[in-house]
Amino acid sequence: MLLNIGFVEAYKIWKSDCVIFHDVDLLPETDWTLYTCPKSIRHMSAYVDKFDYRLPYVYLIGGVTAMTPEIFKQLDGFSNRFFGWGGEDDDMFNRSVIFLAIERIYETLLHIKYNIINT
Repeated sequence: MLLNIGFVEAYKIWKSDCVIFHDVDLLPETDWTLYTCPKSIRHMSAYVDKFDYRLPYVYLIGGVTAMTPEIFKQLDGFSNRFFGWGGEDDDMFNRSVIFLAIERIYETLLHIKYNIINT
């Protein structure tokens, strides 16, 4: 729910052509990370140290995800059925693959790796 509220309120102030949802406990390993949007959804955090730089499961798009505001609106945002940690990213993946391809950053930009902060 907070992700949707954040989008709505931020979009009132600044009409950006790119929206990036970023977990606060993920830090890029280098300063070369480009935060940009493709024409589809981009899962930017496919490489995370905690998971030995591999996806824990194929339908993961959480962590750091970029998309245009139009795509976010088309998907009707994140589900409000989830509170706290987990589930909303998987739900977003399930709804988005119906309409769009999910772009993952693999071989093209291998320098985009993230460290997770232990809390």
